Amino acid sequence: MTGKRYDLNYEIPAAMGANYTSPVATKGQERQYNERNVEVVNIDLSSNFLTGRIPEDIVSLRGLVNLNLSRNHLSGKIPYGIGAMRSLASLDLSDNKLYGDIPPSLSTLTFLSYLNLSYNNLTGSIPSGSQLETIYNQHPDIYNGNSGLCGPPLQKNCSSNNVPKQGHMERTGQGFHIEPFFFGLVMGLIVGLWLVFCTLLFKKSWRVAYFRFFDKMYDKAYVLVVVGWARLTRKTATI
Repeated sequence: MTGKRYDLNYEIPAAMGANYTSPVATKGQERQYNERNVEVVNIDLSSNFLTGRIPEDIVSLRGLVNLNLSRNHLSGKIPYGIGAMRSLASLDLSDNKLYGDIPPSLSTLTFLSYLNLSYNNLTGSIPSGSQLETIYNQHPDIYNGNSGLCGPPLQKNCSSNNVPKQGHMERTGQGFHIEPFFFGLVMGLIVGLWLVFCTLLFKKSWRVAYFRFFDKMYDKAYVLVVVGWARLTRKTATI
């Protein structure tokens, strides 16, 4: 599947790479072809209007050498089992809307010599492997446009739990959301302060005791500072 470009505006069939049969008429005879007697080695559907997810079944195309789905509107995650495509030598998924982590199995593709994942919404640490390092050294732009990626060979360090953060915001395929822990922390602080403020406002006895306590603490701190300063001055003068 290569050569011409067509303006396709539909999703990639979920059955791609799964069991399929296709009648082909040749020399006056019709034959049925399936995954057992035909092997797809090249898929190029770049520069179209494809939407939806990349089907997981595509990894069953073990003989595929070139996969180019760049410059479409594909979303979702890169198929986790992509490492099963042992013959893959070229993979281009750039200029889409893919999100999530880069599958670790990508680093096991020993025949892979070209990779382009730029301009998506990928996040997390980049898998380590000599093959990926070699490709990056030859093409340093393969991860461009993915602000959520981190770790070597990029200069951006990953957080302790390998989840990229910007402030206290976490990037997902749908955008950004505030982490629940920090949201709960802020809300608890606000509610606690309001409870203390309302209690002091409406209970005079608590309000008086509250300010007396701080007056005592202030007096003690003042005395300690004055006495300490006097002792320090006296020692300095005797020296």
